[in-house]
Amino acid sequence: MESVRKPSPGAKKVYVISGRPGTGKSLLALTALGESLNKGYEARFVSGGVASRDNLKRGAKGKKKYFTTLNQVANKVAPNGLDLLVCDEAHRLTERPQSGSFAMRPGESSVSVIVTRAKVPVFFVDGDQRLFAEDAWSETDLIEAIQDLKAEVVPIRLDRSLRAVGSSTYDTWVRHLMAGRPVPWNADDDENPEPFELYYTDRAARMEEFLQSKLDAGQSARMTAGMCWEWTDTSGTFPDVAPEPGWARPWNAEDTHNTPGVPSRRFWATDDGGFGQIGCVHTAQGLEYEWGGVIMGPDLTWAGGSWALDRDWVKSKAIRIDSDEILTERLRNAYGVLMSRSIRGTVLYSMDSDTRQLFAELGIPKL
Repeated sequence: MESVRKPSPGAKKVYVISGRPGTGKSLLALTALGESLNKGYEARFVSGGVASRDNLKRGAKGKKKYFTTLNQVANKVAPNGLDLLVCDEAHRLTERPQSGSFAMRPGESSVSVIVTRAKVPVFFVDGDQRLFAEDAWSETDLIEAIQDLKAEVVPIRLDRSLRAVGSSTYDTWVRHLMAGRPVPWNADDDENPEPFELYYTDRAARMEEFLQSKLDAGQSARMTAGMCWEWTDTSGTFPDVAPEPGWARPWNAEDTHNTPGVPSRRFWATDDGGFGQIGCVHTAQGLEYEWGGVIMGPDLTWAGGSWALDRDWVKSKAIRIDSDEILTERLRNAYGVLMSRSIRGTVLYSMDSDTRQLFAELGIPKL
């Protein structure tokens, strides 16, 4: 808050706060926004993620107007017109502010908008959560763009996991797994038992049954999947996601639909009724629930000691990425995001037998 109260002379300082999923980036962004507003400063919150921004906005009673879009900032805010501008999920920003769902517009970059419109700009970024071709800003690219604007970068790293009941073991395990360097799951330490629960199964139906029991016990639970199935329905009712014979479920609904009891896309992770649909990385990223199930499709499988790509099973806009190496990296990022949403426990199900064998060899208990 000292930087907002009395910006330092010389080059503008731009804070770049980086950290893996669950290290408290969004919490810190909200805290900075709230404290600034309480002290009478002009502050705004923008995000590269629509679902997470709108969930946070919905919970900010009396302060909803301070959660805005990058377009509104670009079009309506003068240079240095804000005291503080926090940008959550900066890794999901497109190169420029968007004028439509996917349409780019000419003009200044999204980074330039944030840096120039606020006396104190703050970015929250995690390069391991970049997913699609239009996700323009790695941490390195973000810093270079800020420096090109003749501003001074103040880097801050968040290292401690706050999600997954504070389990650094699980966070480290996911990071190594998706990097292609899997390590054993060692949860049976009698002196310091692992608080986070991790399982795998060879049946999607068993995964659902287990998570339903958590839901029945009053805990939140959701199922997610890699984007390996076509999205033919917007109502959250047609069973598009079919990873095994005799078991299929619908994707989450779009934001505009008329299905009773089915939440809109952006509130799938938080509203009652979301367990009946399969969430994708768009609707889960930036949000959390107590128990999560992750369905891994044939797009990314473990083969010969590394992750293998099958482009024929990539049904998302990630297919626009021409490089197999980069596409594989982005799929690893996507599954890493899905595995990092849970607070208490995760169940993994892969359609691929070799990938399930990897889970068994790593010592993950089987349901």
